[in-house]
Amino acid sequence: MPSSIESLDDTAYEALLTPIWEFLVRTDDPAPSDVIFVFGSHDLGVARRAAELYAAGLASRVLVTGRFGLMTEGVFDKPEALVFKEELTGCGVPDHAIVTEVRAGNTLENVRFGMTALREVWQTPRSALLVAKAFVMRRCLATFARQYPGMTVRGCPPAGSLSAHRDRPRDAFAARLVGEIRRLDDYGVNGDIESQAIPESVREAVRRVEGALSMVRLS
Repeated sequence: MPSSIESLDDTAYEALLTPIWEFLVRTDDPAPSDVIFVFGSHDLGVARRAAELYAAGLASRVLVTGRFGLMTEGVFDKPEALVFKEELTGCGVPDHAIVTEVRAGNTLENVRFGMTALREVWQTPRSALLVAKAFVMRRCLATFARQYPGMTVRGCPPAGSLSAHRDRPRDAFAARLVGEIRRLDDYGVNGDIESQAIPESVREAVRRVEGALSMVRLS
């Protein structure tokens, strides 16, 4: 019988989630690109990572996209893109270098609406550094691969371990990572993203996490 999430110590908890985490987190070496494309969220570390890439001279423009999400509705007093813009300017990115898009409510809309915003004020980029929460990076890259297959995109999430990026209670974070695998399956079938080949080792890890989560619900 699997142990519940709550009964695991930190080492066992991380070991349970690591196969899923390592599959979801895609990190590429940054290279000079047309734009730094930033996906809004509640995590201001994402904006700070984008500011680092800008300061390194890797792009001359930053696009930030996002309205509100489950973790920012009622918490942020303005859309995620505008909160991120404030963080970017506070980190030294000049206002004139930032383009904001405030309508997108999901990753597909982030990509579509963000690219439209860039075309309206500048041009369609041919390359981008993608900055988002680490565990959604694979889906961000897969969305671009399906929607803009001719673009060169690199995943550049904030650095850090699984424990450093845990942004909610242990059971909720475990469920969120499992949910991300489900999104990859579902959105690949829908044609929203490029289909992802998910290794059996990752699916087995998902089953183990689901078993541990079910023990929490039964307790």
